[in-house]
Amino acid sequence: MKLAIAAIVLFAAAATAAHAQTGANPMPPPVGSASPPPPSSTLSPILTQPGLAQQPFRPSPAAPPPQAPAPVDQQKMQSYRNGLIIQQQSLERQGIGLGSDQYRTIQQQLNQLNGSSR
Repeated sequence: MKLAIAAIVLFAAAATAAHAQTGANPMPPPVGSASPPPPSSTLSPILTQPGLAQQPFRPSPAAPPPQAPAPVDQQKMQSYRNGLIIQQQSLERQGIGLGSDQYRTIQQQLNQLNGSSR
């Protein structure tokens, strides 16, 4: 029985080898492209000047902090002032001037915001 199994295994191996030889033609090796381009960056200074690795680390000076936007309250005040100026200009276009209570009220509010009188 062992002899029969061994004969079957040998026959199967021989058939597989024979089929591999008579199968499709092997593919040619891939054609290599040109050599890869050299890296765009230069060598690290530590590789070219090993003494740098032995020096203590000195951080670069900190960049100045970015200029912060105006505080929210200041932005609100500027927006309020701009709104008053627009109202005042609208009244002027309508021919309403200093004789109007509405115009005087707007002018007083602007004077208070500016800290000066006109």
